[in-house]
Amino acid sequence: MIVHTLWIVPLVLLIVFLSSPRFRGDIAQTRVRRILATGLEKNRYTVFNDITFPSGGGTVHIDHLVISRFGIFVIKSQYVKGSVSGEEFQDRWKQHHWGRTTRIDNPVHRNTLQVDALQKILQAPSRSFHPMVVLVGQKDFNSSMPERVLPPEKLLAYLRKRAQQMLDGEQADQLIKTVETTRIGSLGGSGLRSWRLLQWGLCIILLAGLWFAFGDQVTELQQSMGQQRKADTSPELFHPDGTEKTEREIWEDSLVCASSSDSGRCACYEPGGSKVNLDPEKCRSLAERGSVLKQ
Repeated sequence: MIVHTLWIVPLVLLIVFLSSPRFRGDIAQTRVRRILATGLEKNRYTVFNDITFPSGGGTVHIDHLVISRFGIFVIKSQYVKGSVSGEEFQDRWKQHHWGRTTRIDNPVHRNTLQVDALQKILQAPSRSFHPMVVLVGQKDFNSSMPERVLPPEKLLAYLRKRAQQMLDGEQADQLIKTVETTRIGSLGGSGLRSWRLLQWGLCIILLAGLWFAFGDQVTELQQSMGQQRKADTSPELFHPDGTEKTEREIWEDSLVCASSSDSGRCACYEPGGSKVNLDPEKCRSLAERGSVLKQ
């Protein structure tokens, strides 16, 4: 009994994992990454995802960085469930979901810190930076939404509105080179692969646990459904009570048998015409059963 409940352990771990901030962050980053990859012209915009730079004795992580002649777009993507309320200057915002209210850090402040750090690294004019926060999963914003905060559906439109040239081609190329030479890596390497392996590992363990616990029942159900389909398509292979006939019984059903009540003789023949030697009682039983009309 205890063994059959072991599948609950990986299920609990999977639920905890799916509700973790890391997984929710992956959802947001993946959504924004796909929008940028499919919606922006590659000859006009250069996109970096999930990159880390050294900054002030530590590091600064950027979810998405877009460089073009129209400026440097520093994008923070965040998963937020339910509705959100807050002002741009507040340290914390309110998140309302399923009747509960929780507080979350203001992503605008985090985005501002990212822009400040990146400006020092790239040594680019401050006017060329466009800070942005994309909230994935949120239903609505109960207060006035800051201009730089937007849902993923409006991301491309927001980017294309910034059509004023801020950098010339040479400046943009130099910034791209600086990013490539300064970045110190990201979870897009071994860290992200390990995270993905953990996700798949939990799923595989859960499926293995479920099969170990309920494999016999699933097999029985599959066999029962297979028998029912077979009975529906070939009813002659089954008894009236639903049990399957043996090969011997199917063969006997194919015989043509005739008996004579006057002489007591009985004979059975295969469909091809060959006579079959059967016990007289068995022969008469098959004839009585209706293999052929009794003579």
